[in-house]
This record gives sequence, structure tokens and C-alpha cells, in this order.
Amino acid sequence: MNSRIFQHNTFTTLSSGFYKGTITLKEALEHGSVGIGTLDTANGEVTIINGIAYHGDSENHVRLVEEDETMPYVAMVEHQPIAKFTDSSVSNSEDFLSALTKRFPTANTAYTIVMTGQFKEVTVSSKPANNTRPYDEIMADQPYFTKENISGTMVGVWAPKHLTDLFGLGFHLHFVSDDKTFTAHVQNFITENLEIEIGKITKIDQEFPDNDENFDQHLFQ
Repeated sequence: MNSRIFQHNTFTTLSSGFYKGTITLKEALEHGSVGIGTLDTANGEVTIINGIAYHGDSENHVRLVEEDETMPYVAMVEHQPIAKFTDSSVSNSEDFLSALTKRFPTANTAYTIVMTGQFKEVTVSSKPANNTRPYDEIMADQPYFTKENISGTMVGVWAPKHLTDLFGLGFHLHFVSDDKTFTAHVQNFITENLEIEIGKITKIDQEFPDNDENFDQHLFQ
């Protein structure tokens, strides 16, 4: 069985400056138990694992997201692995992810990624709250945080070029540590001992806000 993805808005609606929350966490959870997103005003990073949403803010604090909090963008996946394997190599993220793509049966569809285990190092980034500036400026100024010898789960999506407007290009990964004290968008990492699952996305459920005046009138960059 192949994987399915539900998206409320897209990578491009967010990166083009639409930051207003237009879906609640409760509504998003109707579409799956694993996901990635951000909160209203593009505040921080949201990672959903086993139906529980964790918010990592720009000060490296972690809290649970309430079900009535809203998000301008969220992707929920029904992860159905087509491949499972372990890897005990010590590799930087660039080399590791490059090798991972070689396991994809085709480079013309998107994939869900779930990786659990021990990392020698993980570096994450998280946006500040109450954003109004262009997205590239926010990204340029966001803080980075690094933890060494950390165990946890990394989840996300890989997308090919022809799906960039929907998902962004390449890997979009979030991380949550096993102790739930470290989470955000993954910038880079060093592997140590991982269990890896790859799911092939063949179904996309794409949703946009219904009758939201802010969305209807937003001038996308």
C-alpha cells in the first residue's frame, strides 16, 4: 500500500507570505497522525507524531499544541512504508540523504520519510512568532540549535522538482527527541544508528481555506 498526504495550503502559500492560521490542529488530525507544519503567524515549527503535536519555538522551548490552535500550513501523512532498513553508518546529512534518494524506485513522485534512533548530532531551526516580513528574510534570521548524542524521530517528505510548489524541493524534515525537549525543522544531522522507513506518495489531498477573507485577498509574491 502506498502513502497518502493531506495538505492544508502549500509550501508556496506559506513561503509567499500567507501566515494566518486557517486550520485547527483538531481538524488536521482528522487526516492522519504524523505531520509537519507551523503555527499562526508562521510561529515556530510543529511536528506531529502519533497524534501528538509538539511546538518548537525560536528560543528552543518545546510545548504541546492545543487542539484549537491554528496553522497556516500543515502536511499530514498516512505513512505506509514500501521499504524498511537499518543504518549504523556515521554520515553527515548531505551524504546520507543523497544515498537515501538512490533507494527510491522513481525520482518522479514524493515520499514520506520516518527515521528513528540515535544521532550523533542534530541541528534544527525555528521561526520567531508574529511574522510579517517576507519569508526569505525570516529564514535568514531564524536561530539554529544543536544537540549532540540525541535519540529521537525524524519525519517528513521528499519532493521532486515538478512538485516544488506543493511541498518544496527535496527533503523537508522535522525532528522530535525521545525526551520531547528538542524539536523543530531539521537543518542538518549526523547519523549513528537508525531505523528508516520510506513510503511512496501516490495520493494527494490538497485543501485551501474555505471562505477565508484574508486568504481570498492575499497578494501572493
